[in-house]
Amino acid sequence: MIEETIERMEELTDETIIITTREQYPLMQYYLPLFPSENVIFEPMRRNTAPAIALGSSRFSPEDTMVIVPADHVIRDKENFLKTLRTAIRFAESHESLVTIGITPTHPYTGYGYIERGNVVDENDEVYAVKKFHEKPDYETAQQYFRSGRFLWNSGMFVWRKSVFDSELSENFPDLFSVICEIKDRPEEIEEIYERLPKISIDYGLMERSSRVVTVQGNFYWNDIGSWDAVYDLLIKDKNGNAIEGEFSTREVKNCLLINHTQKKLAISGIDGYILVASSEGTLLCKRGESQEIKEIIV
Repeated sequence: MIEETIERMEELTDETIIITTREQYPLMQYYLPLFPSENVIFEPMRRNTAPAIALGSSRFSPEDTMVIVPADHVIRDKENFLKTLRTAIRFAESHESLVTIGITPTHPYTGYGYIERGNVVDENDEVYAVKKFHEKPDYETAQQYFRSGRFLWNSGMFVWRKSVFDSELSENFPDLFSVICEIKDRPEEIEEIYERLPKISIDYGLMERSSRVVTVQGNFYWNDIGSWDAVYDLLIKDKNGNAIEGEFSTREVKNCLLINHTQKKLAISGIDGYILVASSEGTLLCKRGESQEIKEIIV
C-alpha cells in the first residue's frame, strides 16, 4: 500500500517525504529500496497525526504546498483521485485555506468521521466551506448523514501552503508550534522535546479549531483500512457472502469475515454477520460493524 501511495503521489508532487517510526524503517528499506533515506523522517515516539505532520512540515519552505496522505488507504479510479487532488492543490496555492478531501459516502457507515459541507466557495462549484467536523456516528445518525447529501467521509488527506499551516498552527495550537520551532533550533534534543507533546490527531489539534478549513469532494473509490470491517469490504466473497482466509470447516455460515493464521483448522457453525480472526497472539470474535470498538477491550 505504501508503494501504491508513493506511485500515486509521484504524479502530483516534486518530492515525497515519509514520516514513520524508527521501528518501521527496516520495512521501508525492504519495500522501498530505491527511496532516498534522507527523505524519511522518524517520529521519536508516537504522538498521533498532529505532531507527526507538524514535524514533517519542518522540511518544507514557507512557499511550498504540502500534500498529506496516509499510506494505508485503498484508492481506485486513480484519474478521479488525481483530478480531486489537483483541484485541492490549485485552491491551496491561491487561498489562505486548509484544504481537506471529503469522500462522497456510498452507504451509511459508522467507522469514519464525517465532514459537514457548507456553501460553495469557488466559482467552479468544486470547493466547499466546512461547516463542522463530526465524530464517528452511531448507525441511525450515519443514516441521517447519508440521506442528507451534505456529509462526506473524512479521508484524512490534506493540502495547504506551509506558510498557511504555520500561521494556523501558531494561532490555534501554539504549544505544538513552539515545540516544532524548538526542534528546529535544537535538533540534537528532539527526543526530550518531542516527548512533551500530547497524543492528538490533526483533526482535534488543528482542523476543528481553524476557521479557514474548506473541503474538495472526492468521488473516487476510497477505503481506509483501519478496521476488520474495511478488510471484509475489500476481500472476495463466496456464494454465502463469506470472505475466508486460512483453514476452516463451516456449516450454515453467512456474511462473515473468517481469518485463520494458526496451524489448526477451525470449525464454525450457525453464525451470520460476524468477524473471526485467529492468530498465534490471540483470537478476536465480534459482530460485523463493531470492529472499530475492539480498541476498548484490547490492551
